[in-house]
Amino acid sequence: MINHEEWLEQAEIYALGALDGEDLAQFEAHLAAGCPRCEHRLRETRETLTLLPRSLEPVVPPAAVKARVLEQITADTASPPLELPRRRRRWWGMGAGALVAAGLLIALGFDAYRTRRELQRVDGVIAALHAELAQREEALQALRADLGQAQQALQQAEERITSLRIDLARREERLQAERLELQRVEGVMAELQAELAERDEALRLLATPQVRLVRLAGLAPSPGATGQLLWNPAARTGLLLTAGLPAMPRDKIYELWAIAGNEPVPAGLFTVDEAGHALLRLPTLPKTKRFTRFAVTLEPAGGVPKPTGPMLLLGSL
Repeated sequence: MINHEEWLEQAEIYALGALDGEDLAQFEAHLAAGCPRCEHRLRETRETLTLLPRSLEPVVPPAAVKARVLEQITADTASPPLELPRRRRRWWGMGAGALVAAGLLIALGFDAYRTRRELQRVDGVIAALHAELAQREEALQALRADLGQAQQALQQAEERITSLRIDLARREERLQAERLELQRVEGVMAELQAELAERDEALRLLATPQVRLVRLAGLAPSPGATGQLLWNPAARTGLLLTAGLPAMPRDKIYELWAIAGNEPVPAGLFTVDEAGHALLRLPTLPKTKRFTRFAVTLEPAGGVPKPTGPMLLLGSL
C-alpha cells in the first residue's frame, strides 16, 4: 500500500508530465477521490515549473550549432510523422529551460525524499535510544533505591550488633561478679557447715555423761584470753573453744598440749580469727596416759613434738 509521502512525490512527477501507465491511472484516481495535500503539492510544483524558465538567462547558440539544428529540422520535416504517446508529446513539447528545470526538480525531489527517509530513520534510532536510556535510568534509580535500602539495613544491623556486643559485655561482667559472689557464698557456706559440724560435735560431747569441762585461763603473754575444753576421758578426745587469743605471725601457729604428769603430748594445731576465736577437735589421745592438765603454746608453723614457745592458756581437770 502506497503511503502518503509517495503520493506527494508522484504529485511532483505528475506535474512534470513524467508519470504514465499504471502509476498515472492510480494517481489520477487518488486525485479524483479528493486529497487536499496532493492537490496543494501539485499546484506548488506547477507554479515552480512556471517560474523556473523565467529565472534562466537566455543563451545565444553559436552560428554553426544553429545551422546544424536547422538542417536537422529540415530533414525531420521530410520524414514521415511518427505517432507518439500523448505523454511523450508532453516531454518534447517542453522548452530547453523547462527540461533542465524538470531534471533539477526531479533530482531535488529524490534527494529530498532520501533525506527525509534518512531523517526518519535517524529520528527512529534517536527515539529508540531515548527509550532505552529512560529504561536504564529507571533501572538505575531502582538499583540506587535498593542500594540505599541495603545500606540502611546494613547500618541498622551494625548498630544492632554493636548494641548486642555492649549488652553481652555487661552481661559477662555481671556474670563474673555473680561467679565471684557465688564463690564467696560457697566459702562462707563451707565455713558455716564446718562450724555447724563442730557445734554438733560439741553438743554431742555435752550430751555424753562422761564429758568434763576444763576451763583454760590466760597467762602473762595474753591474760585476757580464755579457753574451754570439753574432754571425754572415756573416748580420749574432746573439743577446744578459745577466745581473745592474739593473731599469730605467718610463721607461727597455736598448739594444744595434753599433760600427763610432767609429760606434754601434742593434741592438735589451730589458728584464730580476728577476734581470737578458734574451735579445735582433738584427735584420739593414747589410753595409756592419764591427762590432768591442758595448755596452749605459740609454736613454729607445722608444730613441734615438745613445747618451745610461750604458754598462753592453761587449765586443769
